[in-house]
Amino acid sequence: MNSVTRMTSLTASIGFVVLLACFWPAPTLGQSSKGRNNLQAIQERHKERFREFSTQITKLAQFCDEKNLDDAASKVRSRMIVPEAQSLRVDKLPTEMRAEILPGVSGDERYWQTQLRHLEIEYAKDLYGQSRGALHQGFPGYAYNLVREAALHDPDHPQVRKILGFVRLGGEWVTPFAFSQVKTKGNVWHEEFGWLPRSQIERYMAGERNFKGRWISAEKEKELRRDFNSAWEIRTDHYLIKTNVSLERGVEMGKALEDFYGVFHETFAGFFHTPEQLQKLFDGTSKSMRADKPYTVHFYRTREEYLERLRKFFPSIDQTNGVYMTHDRVAHFYYDPANDHDGTLFHEATHQLFFESHHSNRTISERNHFWIIEGIACYMESFQRQNGSFSLGDPSYIRFVGARLNLLEKKYYVPLREFSGYGMVEFQGAAELAKNYTQAAGLARFFMQYDNGRYREAVVKHLAQLYSADERTREKADSLDELTGVDFSDLDRQYADDARQLEARVARP
Repeated sequence: MNSVTRMTSLTASIGFVVLLACFWPAPTLGQSSKGRNNLQAIQERHKERFREFSTQITKLAQFCDEKNLDDAASKVRSRMIVPEAQSLRVDKLPTEMRAEILPGVSGDERYWQTQLRHLEIEYAKDLYGQSRGALHQGFPGYAYNLVREAALHDPDHPQVRKILGFVRLGGEWVTPFAFSQVKTKGNVWHEEFGWLPRSQIERYMAGERNFKGRWISAEKEKELRRDFNSAWEIRTDHYLIKTNVSLERGVEMGKALEDFYGVFHETFAGFFHTPEQLQKLFDGTSKSMRADKPYTVHFYRTREEYLERLRKFFPSIDQTNGVYMTHDRVAHFYYDPANDHDGTLFHEATHQLFFESHHSNRTISERNHFWIIEGIACYMESFQRQNGSFSLGDPSYIRFVGARLNLLEKKYYVPLREFSGYGMVEFQGAAELAKNYTQAAGLARFFMQYDNGRYREAVVKHLAQLYSADERTREKADSLDELTGVDFSDLDRQYADDARQLEARVARP
């Protein structure tokens, strides 16, 4: 159970903001019709091209059926990847470059393999071209979606890989950080132990550990690292995880955070890059991801240690399961063997990624618009990892179910105009705090995914203004009715209609 504390006087008294997990009991889009029409035109072109591609794939699969190539027919049909469904879905890209079709393959077998590869490469080229158009029209998020889809069909497309932050290392695509680990330091990645010198892998697998330059048993190391001052430090592409739980558990957390980071930066591309930066990124003259200074995470062995270490900074720490503190820019968590859901981890990671994006200390949404700060973090809790695929916004996720329950059955809903007027203190001091957090989660999903992401770019720009390093930009942030070009009352109606449609087709957990 996640929880939240009220920060009415706390922030003023200790001088920094604490962003924590939500309470759970039991280029602009649309300031003119032209902007909306432009996006709709881009989306229609995308849909049309996908239909053409699907038709070609279907014909090739039918050819395989006729030739009794059952496995081939199944593989061909699997490449008809629907761009977007009820939840935002991303498939993990392969690291190895695709092998050439073997010279010994001939006849019908060679035909379908050659045709499939040709269809996918041509489709990826078209998607990449569409992404450039979407970027030019001022829709960076949609442009990133198109780039990511192109990579699924042609994972060796050089421009696409560069935009997504990969470089060539022999026959593999790796991140710049991984490249430096291998080429500069001679390290290799181990799924259990993280980055290690190749010469040490065998000893680690045999139960030995290198502790401050001397070899000891894994059992002895575990005992020594119980002291958090001597905790394991696991470095990944974008994170530094310090933990006294175990090396293996720290590596698992690192892999989860890296998966989350990749999807997060693609989803909020327009937040992290100005239009000029995005243009440079697409032109291949700019880096796509920060790798110089990692985000810091502390993961404690017990809840008691978590509380003891943080209470002096945050008196209400007992009410939390995880917390991101802006004064030290560290996300803090503890090991809970009874709860294997990473919602709290992804919630706090969201706060951390947004807050540290502009490198300045500031109060966020002090006067208004605070709901989206917590709502988007609650939305990102729905991030799921399964069999190499990632998704966001599954309508059966418990927070979204609760939002529909409050709206449709309990008849609780704060109109968006009023809701947007709440600042941090007013929002967190409300009598119906739990219901307001739930509503914020439901609204965040609506704005991110309604009508194939119609309002997503508006949300990204809204967040960019609220987190801006410029005080005037933060204080005069445009409201969502201005950014979408849709009146608050119409947005309320659309949200309710969307909730009814989702409830009609989604089984509750």
